[in-house]
Amino acid sequence: MRLLGFIFSLDAFVAFTLIMLSISVLMFSLGTPKPYFPYLEQARQLAHDTLQVMATTSESQGGPTYLESAVANRNNPSALRQIMFKVAGGNSSHRGIIPQGYAYKLQFYNFNDPANPVFTAYDSGRDPLSDRYGKSFSKVQASATVFASLYDVPPNPGASPFCYISCFGYTPAGPAYPCNTTPCDSPTSNFQQGKNTIQLIRLVVYA
Repeated sequence: MRLLGFIFSLDAFVAFTLIMLSISVLMFSLGTPKPYFPYLEQARQLAHDTLQVMATTSESQGGPTYLESAVANRNNPSALRQIMFKVAGGNSSHRGIIPQGYAYKLQFYNFNDPANPVFTAYDSGRDPLSDRYGKSFSKVQASATVFASLYDVPPNPGASPFCYISCFGYTPAGPAYPCNTTPCDSPTSNFQQGKNTIQLIRLVVYA
């Protein structure tokens, strides 16, 4: 008759206990909110809201949006500073979206340069004229990104050379009035398609 049994080892029990304790501590650490989480979420929302405002508002009615102006002046630090001051903040004359406790930087992606794909066009922490000058990333950093399809050269739909009731007719010197002239030769289109560019823009908010 064979006897079956289980050999109990105190070493195995201790090892098993230590493994379970380690797993429990790890799960507790991962499940505990980090102390900077609210600030991180606030930084993310500030970055997102600032980009949305830049993409949907302009200095004057019918003019380019702040985002279009930023793209057009991405190599002009002085003009870009004024744009960012008006929207994001940075001096006492403009109360922007981003509070003074946070600094920010506007970046563009350059797909034609794989070695340096990210170009920082403006950094408030490195701008001596900004009230965030001297700030650097130490606690939190969050970003928002937007694709922008913009015209470097705006299109020109042109004008019709023919005479319609709703528009002026053709004349070599300018609009004809009254509308009684049409060209005899084949008309030449003055439509210009412009030059479109797609930009990937990122705004980083940090503290």
